[in-house]
Amino acid sequence: MTPDTDLIFRAAAGDHSAFQALVERHRSMVYRVAYQFAGNHHDAEDIAQDVFIKVYRSLDRFRQDAQLTSWIYRIVMNACIDHRRRHSPAASAPFGEEAEQRMLNTPEEAPGPEETTYAGELGDVLEAEIARLPPGQRMVFIMRHHQDLKLGEIASSLGLAEGTVKRQLHAAVHRLRRALTTANVNVGGPA
Repeated sequence: MTPDTDLIFRAAAGDHSAFQALVERHRSMVYRVAYQFAGNHHDAEDIAQDVFIKVYRSLDRFRQDAQLTSWIYRIVMNACIDHRRRHSPAASAPFGEEAEQRMLNTPEEAPGPEETTYAGELGDVLEAEIARLPPGQRMVFIMRHHQDLKLGEIASSLGLAEGTVKRQLHAAVHRLRRALTTANVNVGGPA
């Protein structure tokens, strides 16, 4: 397999097949992040297309000492934020119903009607509160809890110090916990 750095060098020099190889190699990661942020296929596809246009236009500025996936991840996150700014919060939920169900249900047991209703209510409140987080906290929270990235990976992807990532993650969790308590959501589940 051709290393990413070789493909970048060739793509920056005008080799369209090298750029296509980069797109194919990183398309699933870009789409997955965009989908979790946008909550639907159509918007995720639009975001992914924007990302690869930005990548193509920025190939000459890529630092060869940087990791390509971190660089692309940063572009994806910025594209997600830009997309959210262009659309109303109600039109673009940060998570789709499928992701919500994966978060709230355990695979060992199927939920009953009461648990399903509670999970839907909790999911709606949680989704709305995640959308209200400041962009930096929202990105860090999603990267940690929905992309399962380690703090060091998040720091590298966003160009932040690991301590800053920890503070943003702590602040996000604290805000979400407080919002759920204020909304009178029983965090333990139905009684």
